Amino acid sequence: MNIEQLNFGFGTMQWVVIGVIGIYSWLIGRQAASAKELLELRTRITTLEAEMRAVPSHNQLNELMGRLERLDAKLEGVTDSMQPLARSLDRINDYLLQHK
Repeated sequence: MNIEQLNFGFGTMQWVVIGVIGIYSWLIGRQAASAKELLELRTRITTLEAEMRAVPSHNQLNELMGRLERLDAKLEGVTDSMQPLARSLDRINDYLLQHK
């Protein structure tokens, strides 16, 4: 072996080592990005789970609909009972306006 062959061997080894370091750094960077994305996804899922706890269930919505229907029926009853009273007040108002 002469010096030129050793220089060629060292130059080749230098490129191989730089290539391996480049590939290694690319893989590490990719894993870091994946870890960051995973942390972001975990945060989003945790937030979504916390928000979903506040959403009423199907049974609770059905109960609420039943209560609203009962309330609507009661309001209709109150409206029906108020109509004769309104007519009476109109008659009293007309009487008072005519007999000043």
